[in-house]
Amino acid sequence: MKTRGLVVNHASAPLVPWEFDRRDLGPDDVALDIAYAGICHSDIHQAREEWGPAIFPMVPGHEIVGTVREVGPSVTKFAVGDRIGV
Repeated sequence: MKTRGLVVNHASAPLVPWEFDRRDLGPDDVALDIAYAGICHSDIHQAREEWGPAIFPMVPGHEIVGTVREVGPSVTKFAVGDRIGV
């Protein structure tokens, strides 16, 4: 599945648009259509490698709100169409 995000390619780089392939959904996975994402100070520190080495390219942001698009066969707590915050 193709998806889009804003990526940091190295510690001193700005955020830039990026399109990439996601792995297939696993049995315990939940796929989301993200409506909003926040980038907080911890994302910035990690992207700048201020807390140690980072893995690049990096798509920062972990405070997200969206809708469940697909669930793996083992998922029982979420259903397609659920609105969620992570």
